[in-house]
Amino acid sequence: MFTKTKRGKFSLKGIGIKKPEGVAGSSAFAILVDLFVAFGGLLFRYDTGTIGGIITMRYWLDIFSTGYIDPKTGQLGITSSESSLIMSILSAGTLFGALFAAPVADWTGRRIALWIGLCVFAFGVILQTASVDIPLLVAGRFFAGFGVGMVSMLVPLYQSVGAYQLAITIGLLLAAVIDNATKDLDNTGSY
Repeated sequence: MFTKTKRGKFSLKGIGIKKPEGVAGSSAFAILVDLFVAFGGLLFRYDTGTIGGIITMRYWLDIFSTGYIDPKTGQLGITSSESSLIMSILSAGTLFGALFAAPVADWTGRRIALWIGLCVFAFGVILQTASVDIPLLVAGRFFAGFGVGMVSMLVPLYQSVGAYQLAITIGLLLAAVIDNATKDLDNTGSY
């Protein structure tokens, strides 16, 4: 994916994005950051995808059960209310995180706000990992959801900066192509 150029710098090969001559710096880092930030969407789907399986694991049920006996299996389990709370509290955190993200981004900037969202998410994951009972697990899921909400709102904002720069570059390329294609016309189509 990376190739070394004649000047000793690294470039992205195969992506199809080439910077115009005379423009300082490399766009490779900006592209990599943008691709990395795009993984923010994974947070929400990974968390919601795994918890459904986790709350059905026998070992997890033995630790987190509040004494409820599942009538189908006769073993320790959790009630449907507890299950619903564990599953849905992430979405509540996501709502509040998304609402909180805009003022934080205005105050600190998009990049720092993204870091704050990721730190809140990590704090929620730590709480969930350390939990051995439902209340701490629920608190961890709320904080994880809060972080996911912030990241879900901020990733498109952050990427829009890169997309705008890409659009500028594409606009310059389009202008050069049109100028080149019409330079030899002897009518108003040339301009």
